[in-house]
Amino acid sequence: MEFVIGGIYFILLVTLGIVSIRKGHWVTFIIGIFIPLFWIIGALMPAKQPG
Repeated sequence: MEFVIGGIYFILLVTLGIVSIRKGHWVTFIIGIFIPLFWIIGALMPAKQPG
């Protein structure tokens, strides 16, 4: 059971990290390597405006 929960946690973190990068939030991605909460924040923030 722990393996399944760990696998889901890992997949979610990787997905949120990729979403964070695609939205242009590089700083939250880098900080998220050490504090994964920042990947959630970066994924939920609106995308940066080009400019």
